[in-house]
Amino acid sequence: MKRLKDINWNHLYAFHEVAKVQSLKKGAKGIGLASSTLSEQLKKFEENLEVKLFIRSSKGLSLTQEGAKLFERSKIIFEEGNRLLEQFSDEIVGGYPVTIGIEETVTSDLSTEFSSQYWDLYTKYGTVNTVRQVGHEALVDSLVRGNIDWGISTRAPKRKSIEHAEIGSFDIVFCCSNELYDKFKDKKDILINIPFSESSWDKSLNKSIYKHLRKFGIVPKEKISSDHRGFVEKLCARGRCVMFMPYNPLADYDGFKTFVLDEPIRISLYAIWKKGDESMISISTLKKLIESKITNLPVRYEDVDYQIEVSDVSKDKLN
Repeated sequence: MKRLKDINWNHLYAFHEVAKVQSLKKGAKGIGLASSTLSEQLKKFEENLEVKLFIRSSKGLSLTQEGAKLFERSKIIFEEGNRLLEQFSDEIVGGYPVTIGIEETVTSDLSTEFSSQYWDLYTKYGTVNTVRQVGHEALVDSLVRGNIDWGISTRAPKRKSIEHAEIGSFDIVFCCSNELYDKFKDKKDILINIPFSESSWDKSLNKSIYKHLRKFGIVPKEKISSDHRGFVEKLCARGRCVMFMPYNPLADYDGFKTFVLDEPIRISLYAIWKKGDESMISISTLKKLIESKITNLPVRYEDVDYQIEVSDVSKDKLN
């Protein structure tokens, strides 16, 4: 049985770099070794593991099934290694993916727009993943445990170990069917007398909305709750309930009527990250995006060549 002490970590690193580009020549250039030296290291590594990792042909190198499994594991090892180096270095290391935790709320448009523009800035350092977080506390716990690199929340964190900055806001409006809207003289009475649909997962948002309603002396007689937004929308379209939604000035609210009580409810969104992580390229990129303001960023969405360039795609694979 092989043990960790039996592994030549330089050979594992050599395997990882070659597997990443599936080219001995490119791998050797990246590491700074002669191709012949690198080839010899890979052969010794295969002999030590007693498994074939590469299929060698006139077209180049490709991974065997065992090689592909090992590469998935080595990615985790060396991506975490890059994070470690960046914690103790003044230089940008990069070379690892970022995971963003996004608090589940009534709208994800602003959060996903912000996250996609973050990738535009982070592209040359790695990829970007997102994970759904049910509630603010769950999001903060994921951040503290290191399960995510940073997050987006509707609340500013209270923990001293967490930094935050506002990245934008969205308005909440009330919504009912056209027919129901036309039946009431005072729209406040819609919110009082028709079953009011609250969020079953976003307790913080519910509190903000009920606080807003109390300002106008409104207490709904009946409330409903559902995990399924489509179900609530169908009920609302039938005139069975009144609901709330994020206001989108470009949306076509066909069959619905939106309304506010003097002013909409404004919900802020915050980026949050661990204090002390500012030296990481993942967080310095985030701060750069925040400082540049989301609406003023250069748009790269159609810049396909940029992604091809950083992905190191060879020209013989392109039209």
